[in-house]
Amino acid sequence: MADSDAALTALYQPRIREFSARVRADRRLEAPDVTVTCRSPVCGSMMTLDLAIRDGILVGLGWRARACTLGMASLGIVRQVGVGQTRDQIADAGRLLSTLLQGQDVDFPSAWSDLSVFTAARSFPTRFASMGLPFQAIAQGFAELS
Repeated sequence: MADSDAALTALYQPRIREFSARVRADRRLEAPDVTVTCRSPVCGSMMTLDLAIRDGILVGLGWRARACTLGMASLGIVRQVGVGQTRDQIADAGRLLSTLLQGQDVDFPSAWSDLSVFTAARSFPTRFASMGLPFQAIAQGFAELS
């Protein structure tokens, strides 16, 4: 198997595909506090997130996402872990993901440990922005409500 084939096989491992599948169907919130749309200029991935926020905590998350498998997988993890967390906790996880993608070893908080699955994405910088979209949208949503 060529090196590029092995890298793609590692990248699109079953766990990545599983996280992605969790958010394939759009699920919007009926009465969000804020709705944010973010797009990756590199690959064209786009996410619209509906956020419900109470006392600085994300209490509800809806989405409409048109993204690559990696972006969708990131959203799948954020959907699973982000609800119930604060702006800072979510932002910290996003920063740690960025650090991981840049090639550094990272110890994620236990709630966010599934983000380590993106270690295999380090060789695909054109997908970094897509993986960061849910974090970007949530940060923007919190900022708009401040």
